[in-house]
Amino acid sequence: MVRNQYEGYKYIDPNNQYTYPDSTVLVNKQNITNIEEAYRNEHLFVTRRLADLRLEPIHVYSMSDILAIHNYLFQDIYAWAGQYRKVNISKSGNPFMPIQSFNTAETHMNNLIHSYHQTANSKDEIIMHLSEILDNLNYFHPFREGNGRTQREVIRSLALSKGYSAQIRVEQDDEVYNLYMGGTVHEDLGKLKELLIRILIKL
Repeated sequence: MVRNQYEGYKYIDPNNQYTYPDSTVLVNKQNITNIEEAYRNEHLFVTRRLADLRLEPIHVYSMSDILAIHNYLFQDIYAWAGQYRKVNISKSGNPFMPIQSFNTAETHMNNLIHSYHQTANSKDEIIMHLSEILDNLNYFHPFREGNGRTQREVIRSLALSKGYSAQIRVEQDDEVYNLYMGGTVHEDLGKLKELLIRILIKL
């Protein structure tokens, strides 16, 4: 797989509840309506917030902590940071969890995270649990924007709790990018396990 396979992999939000009229630009606190400028603005703020979390991570024990991570990363940009999306969305025709099922999805994610903390001890067990958490969290796709960056920080934080580093560097490493995208887009646990085998390092 190559990167351009996933170019154009965008949200489809037919009601445009989160965007400016006749635009794909998300309504933001800076009121930037140019798409390139909005992207740069978001990237700048989120990069700074990610750097903060490298120094003081948010520990993940439930979905409420995942909401807290999203809120921390996107609080400077979106009024809805840290809140569940209120629309059903898809990417390239692939639908994510419908909002009508969010209560069930939240309970399931909480159970997966609890099981990870209670039973994942060996490296193989950690890889198995983290790949399952990543796969389910990606299908859940709880936010209108920022799901990927949030889920990568979630995995990093969960790995840290077991004494491991897990940096999913999609911007710097083509192989990591392709394993991550192939695993999440196609719900391929094998690729997600391969990804985690590659990046999981004992501290």
